[in-house]
Amino acid sequence: MIVLVVAAIACYAMTLGPVTWVLLAEIFPNRVRAVAVATSTFALWVGSSTLTYTFPLLNVALGSYGTFWIYSAVCLGGFLFVSLMLPETKGKSLEELEKELIKH
Repeated sequence: MIVLVVAAIACYAMTLGPVTWVLLAEIFPNRVRAVAVATSTFALWVGSSTLTYTFPLLNVALGSYGTFWIYSAVCLGGFLFVSLMLPETKGKSLEELEKELIKH
C-alpha cells in the first residue's frame, strides 16, 4: 500500500502537478486569462477535494485494489483527453494558439 501511495504521489509530482500550471499560463488568450485561470484553479481544487473525500469511502467499499483501479481509470481518461484535445504549445505564440483553439 505504501509503495502505491508513494508511486501515485511521484507520478503526480512529475506530471499533472507542475504541467497544469504551465499549461494554464500558455493556453488562454490575454483577454480572458485571469478569469480562465481562476476558473481552472477552482475546478482543480474541487477535483482535489473530491479525491480527498472519496478515497476513504472507496477504500472501505472496494478495498485498496478497487480504489486504485478507479483512480487509474480516471487518470487514463484525463491522459486521453489531454492527448487528443489539447494542442502542442511549444514554440507558438499566444495568438497562434488562440487561432488553433478557435478552429476546434
